[in-house]
Amino acid sequence: MLTQPGAASSQELRRVIMELSGFSSVMLAEDDLTRSSELVIERRHQYRPNGDLIQGRDLELPQRFRLLQSGAQCWLLHLNSGQQRLLQGLSCKPVTASSSVIPSKPE
Repeated sequence: MLTQPGAASSQELRRVIMELSGFSSVMLAEDDLTRSSELVIERRHQYRPNGDLIQGRDLELPQRFRLLQSGAQCWLLHLNSGQQRLLQGLSCKPVTASSSVIPSKPE
């Protein structure tokens, strides 16, 4: 879990999520990753005035992330691709034993 949520933390988290997911923007709540080490993000759907999806059926999988800790460093693992990135300037603590792991070589 993130231990110091705030504007700077949200900005860094948003930057890394956009890099890993390929989204051009990401909306996060202030308490994302403060009570859990998992985060799921879906693309915002666009609707016609009558309520139908503009693109029709949306079959895209949600983007799933897990916060990891290695020593004093926080890492974000993109579960869809297996890629991970160091979260600069963020502090975190493990929620469970599985969230405190040493990440593999970053890509």
